[in-house]
Amino acid sequence: MSAVALAACGIPTQTTQLVGGPQPVTVRLEPAVPSAGQSAELTVESPAADSIVVESENGLDRYSSAGPVLHAELTSDFGDSLPVARYADRWQGRLLSRYLKPARIKVCRAGRCAEHYHEIPIRLPEANHRTVALTAAYNTVFARRSLVGSRSTVLFREALSSGIWSAQGEWENHGWSARLEGFAGQGERGASLDVSRVVKRAGELSYGVSFHLDADRSEWLPESESPVIANRTAWRAGIGPSLMLRGVTASTQLGIYADGAQTMQFVSTRVRINGDFTEVRLPVSLTAEKTFAFGGGAIVSRRRDDLERLVASVHLVDALALNLGVATHRSAWPNDEPSSDFRANETLFTLGGQYSLTW
Repeated sequence: MSAVALAACGIPTQTTQLVGGPQPVTVRLEPAVPSAGQSAELTVESPAADSIVVESENGLDRYSSAGPVLHAELTSDFGDSLPVARYADRWQGRLLSRYLKPARIKVCRAGRCAEHYHEIPIRLPEANHRTVALTAAYNTVFARRSLVGSRSTVLFREALSSGIWSAQGEWENHGWSARLEGFAGQGERGASLDVSRVVKRAGELSYGVSFHLDADRSEWLPESESPVIANRTAWRAGIGPSLMLRGVTASTQLGIYADGAQTMQFVSTRVRINGDFTEVRLPVSLTAEKTFAFGGGAIVSRRRDDLERLVASVHLVDALALNLGVATHRSAWPNDEPSSDFRANETLFTLGGQYSLTW
């Protein structure tokens, strides 16, 4: 028996010759080593054969065809009576990720059948047992900012780029998850803390409670225009229900926003996917946030603070990742009349890199 793996520009294919001579039997699998959950095209050829049968060793799965060629679409649960979650193991520092599923191939000619043994390879994912991640990053931020006053008069406008350093630590274990982050740059600095706790489990999905606390200071607003928009340190604290999987948290929170001059309430929705902590490690981490703070007025509040943010990290190699992000921040402060309210807009585009240690 001989096996050859071909990988040209397309999908890699494995070709195995089970029997040579005048009545050869050839098996071709595409892709050569399918991953768990992936289907594969199995082709068995034997010239002049009347019929070909492929079945799992336990006989649960069976494919047959009349003639010299059999085509079958196999999945990673070939031969399994029930879905089984399998993961790769490490032995002496090596990752053992190939799982072989036994199969019988029967080829019949002129009323005589020959049975051959074959193994279907499956690539298993490595189970993720990481619980701690420490990350340091440097990002270049491209910012567009503006301040509009009475009758839509533009009081301030700028477009610039600057660098921001950030560091974060994450921990997840025994139904708890926590994330602490801090950043500092030219005119921008802040920190945040997120804590989630599982309250009830329902299979793989869990229900819990999430808490968020952050503080930040942005010094780009021109204080000379009005003391109403003077730069101050703003902080938020909120709590709410959450849905949790390993490495994934989605929550909606209600809380309090304060900037030293006024206190408002806010509603926030956050989705966090950390590829370092998911059941099978993913090369991508994603954070999406939408926060709306309001207060200080009648039914329709004129004091508002809105934040929308999307940040992604794509792992290029094991510890290094590329950071991409976009955020919009809109604020409004009431003045003597609604037409003279101050409105600030800030749009940020982020590009940078990060280095992570996980265990």
